[in-house]
Amino acid sequence: MLGSNLETVLVRVMTSFGLMMIACNPGGNDSAGVTDGATSSSSDASETDAQTTTDTTVTPPTSTSGESASETGTTTTSTTTPTSTTDGTTEPVDPSETTTTDGTATTTDGTTTTTTDGTTTTDGTTTTTTGTSTDTSSTTDDPPDCVPTEDVEVTCDNIDNDCDSNVDNIDAGGDGICDCLSIGILGDVGYAPSSDFQAWLEEQGSSVVRTKLVNNPGVVTPAFLANYDLVLIDRIERALSADEAAALEAFVKEDGRGMITLIGYNFDNLNPAPERDRANSALAPFGLAYEGGYFGDGVIPTFDPDHPISMGIVDVNFAGGIQPVDVENQGTSEVFATVQAANAGIAHQTDMNGGRVIVWGDEWITFDSDWQGYADVQDFWVNMVAWAKPKDFCGAPQ
Repeated sequence: MLGSNLETVLVRVMTSFGLMMIACNPGGNDSAGVTDGATSSSSDASETDAQTTTDTTVTPPTSTSGESASETGTTTTSTTTPTSTTDGTTEPVDPSETTTTDGTATTTDGTTTTTTDGTTTTDGTTTTTTGTSTDTSSTTDDPPDCVPTEDVEVTCDNIDNDCDSNVDNIDAGGDGICDCLSIGILGDVGYAPSSDFQAWLEEQGSSVVRTKLVNNPGVVTPAFLANYDLVLIDRIERALSADEAAALEAFVKEDGRGMITLIGYNFDNLNPAPERDRANSALAPFGLAYEGGYFGDGVIPTFDPDHPISMGIVDVNFAGGIQPVDVENQGTSEVFATVQAANAGIAHQTDMNGGRVIVWGDEWITFDSDWQGYADVQDFWVNMVAWAKPKDFCGAPQ
C-alpha cells in the first residue's frame, strides 16, 4: 500500500515537472499581437506571412500582462514589444527612439539632428553646411523733397523751382506785386476812368481779366474761378445766384484763394440799397456785409499803422462809401481803417486757414484821378494784394 501511494506521488511530481517544462519552452504556444494597423501570429513550428498593414505607425512602449492558471497553479506572463510596422513588415522599435516634428529639427535615433538652417550634425562629430544665409534687407534713401530746376525762380508754373519754400515768388520789377498772380475782376467800371489802375496791374506782370455780369447769368462757376488766384468784386450789375455765391465761397474757404470787394458807385439815384444788396450776395457766405447808407465825402481814413494792409499808408481818398461789417463772426476780422468813427476797411481771415477777404468801403481807389492825386494809392493796392493772395503762393506763407 505504501508503495502504491509512493508511486502515485512520483507520477504526479513527474507530471507537474513535465507541465512546467512545456510552459517554459520558447517554442511553445506564446502569442503576441499588434492591433494598431498590423496583425502578427506565431506558432511552435512556423511563422506565417499573414501580417496586415493599414498604416505606418510607431506604437509607444506598452506592457500587457495576462495571467493564466493551469491545473497545477503555474502562472504564464506575456509582454508585447513595441513595434513599428512599415510596408507590411513588423519591426521592433527601440523604446528610446524619438521622432520630433516641429518645423525646425528632426531626431530619429537620438544621435542625428537636422535643422532648417542647412546644418546637419551626426553623432556630434561632423557638421555639414548645405545652406547659406542671405541678408535681403536694403536701405534706400528717400528722394529730396525738392530738386532745384532754376537758380532763381523765373517761371510761373505753381512750382517752387528754386526750392526756397516759396512758390512763384517772382517780382522782376521790384514793385511788390507778384509777376505770376492771376487776377479776375467781376463787374463793370465806375463812372470815372480807371484805366490807370488796370494798366498798372498788368504792367506788374500779373494777368488781369475783367468779366461783366450783366446779361451773363451763371458765369461764376468753379471752373471759371479756377483761372484766378485773386478775385476783385468791382461794380457788379446784378446779384450773384446761390450757385455762384457757393462757388465763390469754395474758391476762398476751400481753395485758399483771395477776394477784395469795393462799393460806393452810386448808380441808383443816391439809393444805396440796390448796390449794397448786390455786393452782399458775394459777401453773405462769409458772414460779412455792407450796412447803412453812403458816408464820407472826400476824407482821409484813419489807418492802423500796425496792420500789414495799412502799414505805411496815410494819403488815400474815401468818398461816399458804405460801412463794412462782420455780422456772423465766422472767421477772424480786423478793422484796419476807419472814417468818422465807422469802419472803412475790414480784413477777414476765414476759418481753418482758408483764404482771405478784404472788404473796402469805397471805390475811388480804382479811379485815375486818385492814382494821380493821392500819394499812397499804389502802395495801398500793393499791401492789399499781398495780404489777400493765397498765403502759400507767390512768396512765403504769412
